[in-house]
Amino acid sequence: MKSSLLILLALACGLLAQTKAQTAASRPVWKPDSTSQFEVGTQIRAWTIKDEGMTTILDNMQSMAGVNSLYMVVVMHQEHRPFQAPEFPHNPARDVWDAEDSRVTFFPDMKRYGRIKPLLSDHKWIRDTDWLALMAASARARGLRIGAEVSHYPIPKELIRKNPDWQQRKINGESWSDVRFCPNHPDTREYVIALFGDIAANYDLDYIQTCQYLFNDKDIDEGGTCFCRHCIAEARRTGFDLEAAIPVLRRNKNAQPERDQWLAFRRDSTTRLYRQISEEIEKENPRCHLRLNDVFAWSGKDAMSFGLDIKAVAPYLGSVVNQDHQEQKGRADETFNRRKNWLATNRSFIGPDKPLICGIAPRMNAFPQLVRAGIKVALEHPARVNGLALKHYDGASFSLMRAFKQGMIEAGVQGLVPTIGKEVEEMKLHNYVPFKEELVEEWGVQTDGTGRASYTFDEPSGIYDIRITYFDEERGRSRISLLIAARQRATFRLDEDTDCWRWRMFENIQVSRGDEITLVGQADQEEQAKLDYIEFIRHLDQKR
Repeated sequence: MKSSLLILLALACGLLAQTKAQTAASRPVWKPDSTSQFEVGTQIRAWTIKDEGMTTILDNMQSMAGVNSLYMVVVMHQEHRPFQAPEFPHNPARDVWDAEDSRVTFFPDMKRYGRIKPLLSDHKWIRDTDWLALMAASARARGLRIGAEVSHYPIPKELIRKNPDWQQRKINGESWSDVRFCPNHPDTREYVIALFGDIAANYDLDYIQTCQYLFNDKDIDEGGTCFCRHCIAEARRTGFDLEAAIPVLRRNKNAQPERDQWLAFRRDSTTRLYRQISEEIEKENPRCHLRLNDVFAWSGKDAMSFGLDIKAVAPYLGSVVNQDHQEQKGRADETFNRRKNWLATNRSFIGPDKPLICGIAPRMNAFPQLVRAGIKVALEHPARVNGLALKHYDGASFSLMRAFKQGMIEAGVQGLVPTIGKEVEEMKLHNYVPFKEELVEEWGVQTDGTGRASYTFDEPSGIYDIRITYFDEERGRSRISLLIAARQRATFRLDEDTDCWRWRMFENIQVSRGDEITLVGQADQEEQAKLDYIEFIRHLDQKR
């Protein structure tokens, strides 16, 4: 294991920090089953770590959202981020990022691989750091469960294009334009199994997650795959003469028993690869398990169309998370009905005892009430959900992360520290006006001159750390001041010029019930003093 290397790397980059009582949410335990730990997970990627830093990321995840499980996408398909949104809401270094074509963001042990080797990033700053090691060390220091994800396409498409023999073939012998690898090719199968084994052996993880769907969902006459020579050979080994079935299916795609035999062969091919991956993980690290990130809602064309039979794969899985992103569409009726059906189907597939985690998407068109209501639907479902997954941190605004935690509290998840605070737009405003439209996934207030926002503190008296969330623009150095009972307790300038949402924390401040809390913003040049939220984080050792 790389346990010592993990810690040394993390220390070298200054990413480890002691967990502060005021920012680290307690590990939640869900009732009625008091013996099981309720998992609250989310994901991270290399560029987010570089841009925000692990200390800030973990503070946000734990205190705002109650996260107790974190995984890193170590092999990600090519994709623009943030997904279907103009820019990251709280990334101080970049607005967007284009993920590379299935490049690894950990240090692979190249001796484990055969003809196919992992590709490192084209970006020097990514390939020169073991980002999985850094994430793992920092998260473990906070007491979190940790994992890694191998995304949809584990082999770079550029490699598959250069090696036509690895590609899936349509029934007419042509390669398919989506450039999928054939899981029955010995080289590709060896690589994928080695990839999971490498991660399991060299990183002390709790789970390795994947959302691979190996085949396409096209019918035979639309380019359904795969009919390559390696599939013909594997089918023959299993007793199915695929070579003889090909001319029959070309004449009639519904010919029986050939059609059902072909579909069954695809499902068996997927199941076999998942079994071999699971066995490799268990061999290398018995404490780690394979987790399926189920991306299908099981209506209309579903995973069966892609050759994935969850019932068949379930014995080789340690847990399942459904990638339910419905909140991001902003429609409650579709969110709730789809979620109910999906959870019921998942549970029927995997049985009563295997952990099932429900995805929740606090991003894009989501709003706080919808996030909270969606969590309630998940946790009240008879499928007995064992956890929630925040989909995904890089696109989730601070307010929606707070709504995520509040939704769990309202639904009965225990052990979470409630958020104490106030939306600034709900305070008494003088020369401050609410935004006319959303600003990078958030709502708040702004002033062109000097504005004041105030309200009366009605929580218990005590010592608090106070967090103020604001938007830092590039075109000035506005000032924000905090007054408590007419006494100035903090002041700072918006001088990072990040064009994103940020926060400042001021520690060990006495606040009494009945105190007037006032935020004063002074605009500078073209920068309006924009505010969103003030939060009071009570020291946990105080009596209420």
